Amino acid sequence: MSRTPLSSSLLVSAALATSLPSAVHAGEVYFLGPVPYSYVVDVSDDGAIAVGYDQGRVWFWTKDSWVVFVEGALPPGNGVGGHPSITADGRQMTCSTLQGKPQKSEATIFDIENLTFLESMGSLGFNCDIERSGPWGMSRDGRYVCGLNWDTGCDARGFVHDRQTGAERRMLSSYFYKPTRANDVSDDGSVIAGWADDYVGWRQGSVWRRDAQGNYVQTLLYRGVPTAKVSEASVVSGNGQWVFGRGRDSFDGGAPYRWSVATGYRAMIPAPPGVGGVPDCNADGTMALALFGGSTYVWFIDRGYIPLSQWAAENDFDLPSNWTYYSLTMSDDGLTIGGSALRDDGVPSPFVLDLRPSAPSCPADFDDDGSVGAADLALLLAAWDSTDRNIDLDGDGIIGAADLSLLLAAWGACP
Repeated sequence: MSRTPLSSSLLVSAALATSLPSAVHAGEVYFLGPVPYSYVVDVSDDGAIAVGYDQGRVWFWTKDSWVVFVEGALPPGNGVGGHPSITADGRQMTCSTLQGKPQKSEATIFDIENLTFLESMGSLGFNCDIERSGPWGMSRDGRYVCGLNWDTGCDARGFVHDRQTGAERRMLSSYFYKPTRANDVSDDGSVIAGWADDYVGWRQGSVWRRDAQGNYVQTLLYRGVPTAKVSEASVVSGNGQWVFGRGRDSFDGGAPYRWSVATGYRAMIPAPPGVGGVPDCNADGTMALALFGGSTYVWFIDRGYIPLSQWAAENDFDLPSNWTYYSLTMSDDGLTIGGSALRDDGVPSPFVLDLRPSAPSCPADFDDDGSVGAADLALLLAAWDSTDRNIDLDGDGIIGAADLSLLLAAWGACP
């Protein structure tokens, strides 16, 4: 595996930060390199690892390693479908690799920790162009992988693969002999979000739910009546309760939607103007990313749409305004967001926005005077037996002897 910037341009090391007292950084946005058609498409839950691709390569990124190319992995395009996904713990990712004879691309697992390819999956033995199967989604723990595989005659079928048991199921449709695709899978593998072609080739939103026999039963998505077909479903919440998808300009002003068994179709309104889509959501479906044209919003079930710049500001970070951010993924808490950005002068770059405050360089210096001393000791003793997170040095939720020991060990001038 090669570890390198996406380009030798000066842009690759640009990391913008706003500082708070005690050297606490409120956030950083990382621009990975001036490469067109390059995207961050998934991030680990702690935001430490991102995965993405450009026109020629698949890669993962960390602050320390920067970009690490996954040699042998095929990016989407030129007959290869799907996109990388990463497990919540950041240890494994999906990609496509050449497999079999003749060699064709198949959905494959890559072990990020050990830099090795693991099993491929999804193949029915047939291919269309260069692909036998492509990965489109993965459960947070990596057990379930979903996507599209090819049957005879370039007949597309959504699939879900259980890596623990080796079982694989197809997403069938009531539109007989028409293609389907699985875009995302819930944490327990019981709910699949995707699309099914109707008889004129229109991709209608579809949800498949696993029954007691392990079969996946389809629900085609409508807005009230069967003639009002809903666009493809893009993501499902980890708990399987909510499915999100792209809006249609023919109703609800183009607002994206969410769907559940209990509520059916629900437009996410009021919404910004234009047709909107939802590329990602959190585990319980109460928070989602939304795209309207080139603008990103963070949507909350109790607040509606918040522009990305406002969300950053609420987390004490001023997002550089000379970039347009097309966001495709977020961590479960929404504090890491990735995608592709375009600078005002036309320079593109994949990006990672990290809104997590970094740890202070001298955490026991409570009064920010540059040293740990009597004043800091007084503040700790005043907070004794409380749950003051600003004084809780060991992170156990209570101020006590362990915190006092850490303060005494740090006594003196800050490094």
